[in-house]
Amino acid sequence: MLKINDITNNKNFEEISVVKKYFSRIFTILSKEIREKLMNLNVSEETRKLIKKELAFLSKEKQKEYLNELYRIYNRLVKDVKD
Repeated sequence: MLKINDITNNKNFEEISVVKKYFSRIFTILSKEIREKLMNLNVSEETRKLIKKELAFLSKEKQKEYLNELYRIYNRLVKDVKD
């Protein structure tokens, strides 16, 4: 059982086993297509985790829109750097 002291004494909330288990479940609610797109993003694992958390609370259609927008922004940034 998770106790309040566990949360307040642990500076990194995401390292608590219950929280880790919860967030690992979030990833399983994403469709295969969304998981693949997410894994193909050229971002750090920390950023990928943040994106997963955002996607978990969106509808499937909004998840697609969100990732498509990330890809669009990324491609635009890469193009600007190359130019």
